[in-house]
Amino acid sequence: MLRMKISEYTLKHLSKAVCGDAGYTPYVRGYDLVIYFNKYGSNDTYDAGFPSRWKYTEDKLRELNGTDAIRQIIEDIVDPRRYHGLNMNVDDAAKEINEIIKFDKIELKKSGDFYKVASLNGVLIQPETVKQINHDFINEQIQKCQKKITEDDFNGAITNARSLLEAVFIEIIERNDAEEVKNDGDVENLWKRVKKIMKLEIDKATLPDYVFQILSGVDTAIKGLAGLSNNAGDRHATKFNTKKHHAKLAVNLAMTISDFLIDSWQYQATKTTMPNA
Repeated sequence: MLRMKISEYTLKHLSKAVCGDAGYTPYVRGYDLVIYFNKYGSNDTYDAGFPSRWKYTEDKLRELNGTDAIRQIIEDIVDPRRYHGLNMNVDDAAKEINEIIKFDKIELKKSGDFYKVASLNGVLIQPETVKQINHDFINEQIQKCQKKITEDDFNGAITNARSLLEAVFIEIIERNDAEEVKNDGDVENLWKRVKKIMKLEIDKATLPDYVFQILSGVDTAIKGLAGLSNNAGDRHATKFNTKKHHAKLAVNLAMTISDFLIDSWQYQATKTTMPNA
């Protein structure tokens, strides 16, 4: 797995692009810079004695150099949403940054609406672990489901359970393919793509019976959850008299499958190639 280590020369130039002093990226206030870098593990406060914005940014980039955070920061610089309504062009900014980072054998490569960091041979540099989806995310979604169950909103809980699976599936696909997924609501199709990415296709000839049965059960559970949400979820006209135990079953299934996929993804991300889960 490639690690993001940039030269000191590049680091100094990027610090001005990050804080908006380079002239071709949006200006970022010192207070907002502190909030931004605190999400990468800092615990800074913006108060009297705060250094200049570019110096603070340079010091933070130096602390993070050699970690995957550098890749994310470079991509954040040219997030098109930051340029909305401004008299600046994100494509021009990406071109300016590429003139700097090419000496580190990397480039910003457009993928859909966004830019991703790639090596100069065109291979996208992927994060070492999944950052957006994790067990905290699952727990937050499950809490929402359980709240709806306690409020007797069983249809809503089932819809949330399906949405949790969709979110996990889409995140895995987007991180693997480096492009935005247009969700058409076909959760079974998303699952097929995830299985292929994570090498979870079922092959009875090569799997022990007990593993085959478990993976077959996951297929059946996802198909059943899709059907249940179509007939009982609050996204459609209700065709089914949903009970509490139905909602709890849907939530628990979604939680277990999501938990397994994230653990498997993070395990596979530590390997140079992606083996079977």
